[in-house]
Amino acid sequence: MLSEAHYSFLPRCNVETIIEWRDIYGVTTVVLAASLLVGGLFGWLAERSDYCARSAYDELATITSQTGRGQFNQLWQVAIAGISAIIAILIASQLDLINIESARQYKAPLNLFGLFFGTLLFGVGMGLSRGCVSRLIILSGRGNIRALITLVFLSLFAWSAISGVLAVPRITLASLGQIEYSPVLSNSLFAIWVLLLLAAIVMVARRGGADQPVKRAIMATFIGLLVPACFFVTSVIGADEFDPVPVEGLRFILPVADSLGYFVYSTALTPKFGLGLVGGAFIGAVLSAKLSGRIVIEGFNNAPHPLRYILGAFFMAFGGVIAGGCTVGWLLTGGSVLNGGVLIAFAGFGLGNLSLRLPFINGFLNSEMATSSV
Repeated sequence: MLSEAHYSFLPRCNVETIIEWRDIYGVTTVVLAASLLVGGLFGWLAERSDYCARSAYDELATITSQTGRGQFNQLWQVAIAGISAIIAILIASQLDLINIESARQYKAPLNLFGLFFGTLLFGVGMGLSRGCVSRLIILSGRGNIRALITLVFLSLFAWSAISGVLAVPRITLASLGQIEYSPVLSNSLFAIWVLLLLAAIVMVARRGGADQPVKRAIMATFIGLLVPACFFVTSVIGADEFDPVPVEGLRFILPVADSLGYFVYSTALTPKFGLGLVGGAFIGAVLSAKLSGRIVIEGFNNAPHPLRYILGAFFMAFGGVIAGGCTVGWLLTGGSVLNGGVLIAFAGFGLGNLSLRLPFINGFLNSEMATSSV
């Protein structure tokens, strides 16, 4: 419950204002409005900066063979956003601005095998679909029909993996080879993760730097700051005594499933934080793309076969639910709460995405999923 005693850092008027808004409009409405704002900021920033974790992995694969300004824009942004989220969460937690103890990624131990296997599948899926979940939302806002259709299938598969026919195989696979880790191991893995982020920033700077590095760094920093913003919305604004909101960070697998569920059963369901996050991200991407003149309607004409995108949606959804998060959910939120599992997730995402470069897999995709004229 939100109280002045617990959140003494907030001015008295702010505490009273939040409580008053909740009493007048209800916690669901206030949290939904706040999540729309946070999602809108993410959509705007991600569209303007072309923020894309999959592209960062592609850049990382060529970092030893390419140099020059602008060659590693996404790696620069993802690394800075990760560091920004970590610092922001540490400061906000020390000041008691947020409460992350109930967040899923904060809880340990985790099943390392399930985490790696899930992120590996997700990595394959984002490679097939040419974008992770958040990227598909941004591309949909630009008018990319391929991304929108992929997002719909992804939402359906994720919903099924959470509570439908895919739930049983998902639970079975997630429980195989359970390897749990201690807080000591988690801290060690997290320390390695921080070193990797810093090393990525230094390597990009030494190899020519990003295009418009300061502007991209600022936008990436603000993307990282949205992680504690999500925790503030759900753990502080949503801390109603009788109807508390589950504590969530910035992530998109569960939110897209919740959004589809609400779209289908809106009269029977209460809108959740994830609905506002996804809806806000889409609206923010549309507004940003419209103002910058980047809205272009694109279909499947001269694009890879639609089956490739549907398979990608399945692997991302199924793997993401097993892993408990997408690239944003782990590389930003998971890392920010000091969970060492972020290093395992980073490896899984990368290996899954890069596996599509293997000759026999690449050859199969090029031969069996040829260009579509749909």
